[in-house]
Parts: sequence; structure tokens; C-alpha cells
Amino acid sequence: MKKIRLTEVSAQLGKVQEAVHRFAQKDHPLNLAALQALLLIDEQAQPAFDLVRQQYIQNPRMSKQIEEKLWQDIVGFSRDMLAAYQRFVLLEEPKPEEASEFQKLTAIMLARALHYISIQMKWHFFRFSAPDPKLWSAAHQIYRLSEVSDVDSDPFSLYPALSSPTTSCADEYVQIMMLATLNNGNFSFRQFDWADRWLDSWSRHIQIERKYRANVHQFCLNLQEPAGPSKIHDQVDGETMRYWGVIELLAEMTKIIKQLEAGESPQRLGLGDDCRMPGCLDFMKQLEILWSRELTHQIHRSERHKVNKLVEVVQGLNNIFQAIRQDDDRIMSVQTMKRTPESAEVMDMKLYGFVTDRTKQRMAEMQNKHSSYAPRHLETVSWVLENQSEGGFGAVLPVNGNDWVRLGVLVGMRNDANSNWILAVIRRLNRIDTEHLYAGLQILSTASVSVTMRSEDEHRRPSALSMSADGLDTFGAIVPRLGLYIPHQTEGKRINTMLIQAADYSMDRFYHVTARDKHFTVKLGDMLEKGPDWIWSSVDLLRKD
Repeated sequence: MKKIRLTEVSAQLGKVQEAVHRFAQKDHPLNLAALQALLLIDEQAQPAFDLVRQQYIQNPRMSKQIEEKLWQDIVGFSRDMLAAYQRFVLLEEPKPEEASEFQKLTAIMLARALHYISIQMKWHFFRFSAPDPKLWSAAHQIYRLSEVSDVDSDPFSLYPALSSPTTSCADEYVQIMMLATLNNGNFSFRQFDWADRWLDSWSRHIQIERKYRANVHQFCLNLQEPAGPSKIHDQVDGETMRYWGVIELLAEMTKIIKQLEAGESPQRLGLGDDCRMPGCLDFMKQLEILWSRELTHQIHRSERHKVNKLVEVVQGLNNIFQAIRQDDDRIMSVQTMKRTPESAEVMDMKLYGFVTDRTKQRMAEMQNKHSSYAPRHLETVSWVLENQSEGGFGAVLPVNGNDWVRLGVLVGMRNDANSNWILAVIRRLNRIDTEHLYAGLQILSTASVSVTMRSEDEHRRPSALSMSADGLDTFGAIVPRLGLYIPHQTEGKRINTMLIQAADYSMDRFYHVTARDKHFTVKLGDMLEKGPDWIWSSVDLLRKD
């Protein structure tokens, strides 16, 4: 029944499209009655059009033949509706007696035209293809006309009879531009649809401005160029430039993320009936990372060089911590084997003329601890690097087997088993085609040191396992938290930082830290960066224990 219904709906939509197509192509009189008829037909066709779009989104594993037909139906209908609206957009002078009524319909006419541009863009993004430059030009032209007509911020319902959310020409335009920023990520149909739907309400938190404001704006575009938005690296002024920032948007997203983490359901927060946890929360965090990185820091991009080499990659925070721990153990082992007599040995020689048994025992324990170094097996994958720069790498990966690859995910990388691990973060993703993915990685550190941590309360409790008659008694035992110490340079100053599990972070929290057999007490400081499951924080060294 559902298949029959969809077939009937597609046929009905096809008939509407044929009529609209004829109107858009023929020299039909452009008067108020024709515009009103177009607006009415458009509104009445929305339930059927929405059903066809949902059929596409909810069936990512459909056959190529069905996918192609639905794609052509959706893009074709949007293209013809846009062409019909554009005839009125280009109308210079309506009849004098109809001018005032035309003026009242200008905002909704322009917004619906932008809406159909957005749909075409979105379906091109589904195929990881670039939209036609003419679409960008049309979007800029229509938005500019809304500014000139002074209706760009007028609020209204896009389809009043369907109780659609309040919008404006500016909101529809912003939605196109913000959706375009996601076209460099490894996102599914459903995730794109979620973001598009969320931007229906989030777009009001973004204000397009004509004057650039440093530390406020992160994106810009040129109304005269047939291209989408770009990130602001250097100030660019001009009459046709437009700018916007994401500070208010990120504040709203942070509030929603906290509500989701506290147990609130996506449905009650208005995120959509098909939004399910934890996927909804995970995707929102990815969006937060994608948009906030433009706010928190500008990544220095050094010159890239083409390479073709194989590297080992380890993923998962605990695996990365263990990998770098193995580097530390290997270094300590080498240092121990090369160690010269300790001060205790020298003191024994001066006092007694020989080294005491107690000192020998202590030195043997140290040597056994490190000379028995045996690397633990780590699950790694191999990536082929295609470019390299001073600050990072670029790799082409197969889509299959790399579902875990996301923006903001940490990885450990090394050339071979004799090399040390490098800590890197995935900054850019782009689907090259249906089978291959490009990942751009930034190096966070080449000299990380593994640490174990205990909070103040945990430090006071017994940590060693005690023996009982039944064997090992684990009651009261505490597994140390793991992290990384990262020396960092910022604003010409060297600061101490640590990268830890997100759950272990709290501003001003005290930790007792052990790194390479040295013990320290530290206090966590400002958050430098936040990832999906990790936080990079400055630390204050309070004392050496």
C-alpha cells in the first residue's frame, strides 16, 4: 500500500511539475493573479513533495536506479519551481494597480525561491558534488534583492496553511550558507537532513552584516562571485561582501548538548521525531567542533608537499595513551641501561668503600622495571599519506572500515615500529566519491608524555591491591586515569598543558600526576580545545612531589 501510495504521489507531483514547467518556459502573463496561483499551487504540493524527499532520505541503501529517479524528481521539481518564481523576481514593473499587493508578497516569493535553491544544494551535497555556480549566483541575486526591497528580515511563515516555522529571506539565505559548510564532512543523508531541519530554528541566531568585525565574524562571501561561503583568514572589505559569526549559535548548541547529556530527549527539545540517542548527540558535537574551530583558533597552513608513504594509525583515547606510554617506557629503558652510578652509589663508596646491599637492591629494581620493556600489542590500521606539511598530513582512506573517522577525533601516527608516535587531530573531511574519503590532520604534538592521574580524594585512598585469603582483593582499588602531558607554545610563551578524557576535566581541579617516574601536583586551567571525548587544558604546576 505504501509503495502504491508513493507511486500515486510521484505521479501527482509530476503533473504539478509539468504545469509549473510550462509556466516557467512560456510567455505567460506575469500578473498578480498568476503569482497568487503559483504560491497556492506550491503550498498545496508540499505534502506530496515532502513525502518524496523523506523517501529518499530514509532509504540510504536503495538501488541506484531508484536513487537516480528520486534524485531527478526532487531536483527537477525544485528547479522548475525556482524558474517559475524567478520570472516574478525579474519583473521590473508590475501594473500600477497591482504594485502594492505585489509588494506584500515580495518577501515570501523571494524566500520560497531561496528555499528551492537550498533543496537543490542539499541534494547535490548528498552526492558529494559541487552545485552549479549558477545556483550560487541566483541565491546571491535573490538575497540582494531582498535587501534592496528592505524585506530581508521580515518574519513570516513560509507555508502558512501548513503551520511552518517562522522564517525570513535572511534566515533562508543563512541556512543555505551554513549547510554548505558541512559539505566537507563525512556526513550521511540523515545527518544532513537533521542539520537542515535544526537550522530552521538556529538560523535566527546568525546575523548577516555588511561591515567586518574582528573576533566576531568567522565566515564571509562575495555577492558578485558564483561561489559559496569561505572562512575568514584575512580581512576583506567591499560593498558586496557579507559577514557573519557563530558565537550566539554555539551558545544555543552548547545549551542543547547539556540538556541531552542530562537525559532530555531529542523529541522534547524539538530536534525531530526521528532523532535518536546517542547518534543525535554525537552529530551535534561534531557540528559544534566544525563550527567552533573557526571561532577558537586559526590553523596555520604551511606549504604542502606531495608524498606517498604508509603510516601506522592507532585510534581510541586509551589506545593512544598506551601507545605513547610504550614510547616512554622504551626511552626509560634505554636511559636506565646507560645510567651512570647514582648519587646513592657514590655516597656509599665515599662512606664505606663499597656499595651496600640496600642500594644494589634499589638499583636492580629500577633496572628490572625498565629493562624488561615489552611493548603491548596495539590494534593499528595503515593509511596512505598523499601530502605532508610542517603542521600536518593529508590521507586518502577507504570509506569501508573507517566509520569512526570524524572531525575532532584524535589519532596516533608513526612511520614504523622504531618511530615514536605523533599525536594528531582530524581537522578536515571530504568525501571524494562513494568509496574514498580525504582526511586532513593537524599535528598537536610530536613530544607527548603519557601520565597517570589521581584526583585529591583518590590520592588519599589506598590504590594498591591487597591480598586476601581468596586471592586478590580489589575492594577499594582505584584504576589511575590516563592522560598526556603536552608542552605547548602560545603567544611566544611556553606553557604546560594536558590532554585528558572529557569526563576528567573540571576547572581548577587538582590532580596528582606521574610522568616518567616523576611526581607532580597540578591544577587544571583554561580549556584550550574540546573534542568529542577529550579536552586539552592548560595546567598550573603547583609542586614536584
